[in-house]
Amino acid sequence: MKRWILLPLALMMLWPATALSQEEDWSPTWWVVFTEEVEPAMVADFEAASTEMIELVRANAPEGMVYYTLSGNETGYMYAIPMDSYEQLMELGAQWEGMVDAIGRDVWDELEAKTSKGVKNRSMSMYIERSDLSYAPENPRLTEEAPMRHYDWLYPIPGKEDELEGLLREWVEMYSSHEANSGFTTYQAFTGDRLPLYVLGTYANDRGDYEADGDRLDELMGDADDALMKKSWAVLRDFEHNDSWMRPDLSLMPEPEPEPEE
Repeated sequence: MKRWILLPLALMMLWPATALSQEEDWSPTWWVVFTEEVEPAMVADFEAASTEMIELVRANAPEGMVYYTLSGNETGYMYAIPMDSYEQLMELGAQWEGMVDAIGRDVWDELEAKTSKGVKNRSMSMYIERSDLSYAPENPRLTEEAPMRHYDWLYPIPGKEDELEGLLREWVEMYSSHEANSGFTTYQAFTGDRLPLYVLGTYANDRGDYEADGDRLDELMGDADDALMKKSWAVLRDFEHNDSWMRPDLSLMPEPEPEPEE
């Protein structure tokens, strides 16, 4: 996440009108996600330089700045920043520039050069968290403390977005009616070259835990989910999935909330 402050203005000029209409109706969490793909042979050097960088960030970041780092073989390094609105991206860019000034441009550029040696590709994407298409169990099996995230990338056939959203609502209802204790969060992408795209994320301890939980959910729902799964596949033009690991060591985490007074 080195040069992201250069991108916001161009992004705003290209923003889809649909994003604005949704913003008027509700106040979701927006996410900007920056990705760096690193050459496998350079991962150790990249992580060493990134560790130096996060120490400087933590010492100089303005109050309230947060980003979550994840890494995985398929995804590379992802830096996910939550926002109240897409306009906040400009404010975050200015804050980041101020932090770099506080650290010192020469120091920052030297560290950035170290991390950039192994980076073969950088990208940026914007998402809206769709709580209306997500399922949050009352007593979840796992929470955000879980170390792994499994993501399903759903690419609906263009024009089938409303149909897919309707099916996702049916999935939410099915999970709820069976009192499933595993949830999922849906994100809708608003930038990228393969739109439309929806991403479903869920917590897991590791890959084996994710697969075992899938078997348990399938047994819980019996045959009820078979027809819905068939309808869901019918509106997709493509599907991908991947696993990523939370990296608190490379994240700028929010301060923990104080314990309530007794």
